[in-house]
Amino acid sequence: MTSRHLLAIFLVFSLALAVPAAAQETGIQQVQPGDTIEVGPEPITLDLLGLRNADSFSQITELRKYQDDNPAKSIQRVIGVAKDGYFTINVYTFKGHYGRYFPYSKSDGLLHENSIMFVHASTPTATETVATVTETPTEEPTATETPEPTRAPLPGLIAITALGICGLLAAARKR
Repeated sequence: MTSRHLLAIFLVFSLALAVPAAAQETGIQQVQPGDTIEVGPEPITLDLLGLRNADSFSQITELRKYQDDNPAKSIQRVIGVAKDGYFTINVYTFKGHYGRYFPYSKSDGLLHENSIMFVHASTPTATETVATVTETPTEEPTATETPEPTRAPLPGLIAITALGICGLLAAARKR
């Protein structure tokens, strides 16, 4: 076998490993009015188009948190939304100010009926045992479930294969 055949085989092999990584879903979570979103340290990308006014479909420009979840009271926190179709958040976005947020559009104003809840995603600590963890019954089921993001299988193997291909290319050039 010549080095060209060997190179072609490794190229096909590397593409077979890289295609699953490229085919990952983007992980954008569709948000609808009334949804509860768990926010952790990892970034979450939200699609807020479902919160827009159905008549005008104007872009959401802010998420506003009001005192006692009452828009008639004072604003406690405002989070700017640059692109409501692709809005990335994490715990640092909220800085501890979780709760009900109301979407705001410059052209439509405050959208009272389209509020969403942001809660801190709790992670179990190493000291918790089965006896201390209890399930808390909820009064209302959440509107949607957060899907687990798809991950590429064996990402370490992909990196090792890429390094091997680079080595083969370097060896083929020397010949």
